[in-house]
Amino acid sequence: MTNAIRSGISAHKLFDKITKRHTAPSNCKPLVSSRRKRLSMVDPVEYFEQNDIPRSWSVRISSLVTENRSEEAIALFKAMLVSGDRPNFVTVLSVVKAVGSLGSKDLACGIHGYSIKTGLIDSQVAIVTALVGVYSCWDMRSAWKLFNRTRNKDVVMCSAMVFACVSNGEYLEALKLFKKMLLCGVLPNHVTLSSILPVCAGLVKPNLGREIHGYSIKRSLYCHTILWNSILDMYSKCRDLEAALRVFKHMQNKDMVSWRIMIRGCVVNNKPKKALEIFRELRAYSAEKLDEYIMQEVIGAYSQFDENYIRHGFHSLILKMGFAAFVPVMTDLLQLYAKFGDIESAKNMFDVLKRKDLIAWSVMIAVYAQSTQPNNAFDILRQMQLADQRPNEFTFVSLLLACTSLDAIELGESVHSQITKNGYSTNTFLTSALIDMYCKFGRTRQGKSVFDENTTKDFVCWSSMINGYAINGCGNEVLECFSDMLSHGIEPNDVIFVSVLSACSHCGLEYEGWRWFLAMEAKYCIKPKLAHYACMVDMLSRQGNVEEALEFVNKMPMEPDKRIWGAILAGCRNSYGCNEVLEFVAKKLISLDPENTNYYVVLSNMYAEQGRWEEAEKLRNMIDTKSLKKVAGYSLI
Repeated sequence: MTNAIRSGISAHKLFDKITKRHTAPSNCKPLVSSRRKRLSMVDPVEYFEQNDIPRSWSVRISSLVTENRSEEAIALFKAMLVSGDRPNFVTVLSVVKAVGSLGSKDLACGIHGYSIKTGLIDSQVAIVTALVGVYSCWDMRSAWKLFNRTRNKDVVMCSAMVFACVSNGEYLEALKLFKKMLLCGVLPNHVTLSSILPVCAGLVKPNLGREIHGYSIKRSLYCHTILWNSILDMYSKCRDLEAALRVFKHMQNKDMVSWRIMIRGCVVNNKPKKALEIFRELRAYSAEKLDEYIMQEVIGAYSQFDENYIRHGFHSLILKMGFAAFVPVMTDLLQLYAKFGDIESAKNMFDVLKRKDLIAWSVMIAVYAQSTQPNNAFDILRQMQLADQRPNEFTFVSLLLACTSLDAIELGESVHSQITKNGYSTNTFLTSALIDMYCKFGRTRQGKSVFDENTTKDFVCWSSMINGYAINGCGNEVLECFSDMLSHGIEPNDVIFVSVLSACSHCGLEYEGWRWFLAMEAKYCIKPKLAHYACMVDMLSRQGNVEEALEFVNKMPMEPDKRIWGAILAGCRNSYGCNEVLEFVAKKLISLDPENTNYYVVLSNMYAEQGRWEEAEKLRNMIDTKSLKKVAGYSLI
């Protein structure tokens, strides 16, 4: 008892000594800023050895971690071990956080081993929780092992594990763990609910989200803004914007994150006008608190309009509020101008940027690559290199696109060599872009060579190779590559089936075409879309089966468009004895596209061949009356 009292007295004396204020003379300037500057410049171990302020090791290490000086915190921890002082669990907890911020696997294993050796791993759940968070960044298997071996799991640890699962896309595992928490009597807190709500959005389960929302109200957890924000985000991503707006309306303590989630929710649900309405409310509510992230969301809303309304005031607002200094905001604005075809304004925005980062350079190159001025992409590349900025994989994708637009195969091969030189040969996006480029130049062998060199082929690579063969009329190669893809366990999507069916149509592979068309829904649960039906109609028409094609169209579960009727019309012109079908199809096309003179001419010529001169003359007069202009022919020579 006496020892305890003495300890208590000494602790109070230490506290008084630490918090003792020393009054500075009136002619002395504050030394806080200069001390901090010196502290950031010197070695932490030396500083704390020389400084006579009696702080504990734990406080020193925690302070460094709080100031994002993780390397120095770990260096100080090592010095502590060398000095022979024994760290407590607070010290170790701070070091684990430092290791997590650095992302070092070796250091993580080291501090984990030390925790086992000192017994902290068994006595302190907080240490295990922190280690679970660190391991989950790269090794979920180890995170699960740590979690499962811990006996006395508290709500904080369970919440951390739920968050780890969600962050790694293990939605079902997160949901199982959440249900197990409830069954075991571990009551979730607002952090747990905030962590599990993204699962509802990821799995598109709005009903589950509503249940969690109701549970939070029942538990009176609605006072936490972080939870309200997660509920807003969940409803928005589950396409229930009305529910999100109701929740937002009743929120009392909205922060900037709340407003940003609501504006983004409107954009995600294709409601740009509503997004701008909420932005106006925000300006009236707290204009001085607007940040660059809000402005980026608003730019996203403007991008959904059919016309460029941004020049009607919002651009001026960005400049007025000082956001021109934020490169991401200006880069998004640059892209918006480019989207509406205003390349000149986009270039002016780019020139105004004082500190151009890699993203800004890459965006400007992409803008030119996708425009009618692809050659300017290489001018920007040269400026980028002079500014000592190295292109990344996204820059190279745009450059390859520019090469294709310029029909410059030699330039494309030069870019390919730069990709290899910079170590991007295994990048799947670049592999796909290279395949596209070579195949569009008709060099399928080079495209296949690039495809074979990449040992980590993903769905995009396979899709590009199949499409590359398809656009070059290599039907058998398409089917062979498609079969190889399936044998590698990669599931097809509707876009790949368009390439496969198109190849079958152009190469006369009718049996294979029907086989894969029927397998789409029966085997792969992919409902055929209009593009797939268009391929089948084209295939039948090319084979001269015009009446069968018309019968197929009449049985379609959707209304045919110009592509489908155009395929039948082309089939009729290449076949004999299909005048009735041709007349019917031509009239359909005229009703769908009355401004296109080609359909009038085809029908008029057929009438003339049949001696139906009055009807032919009537169509010719219709073209003159409507002042329609015939599309002029042109030669490639």
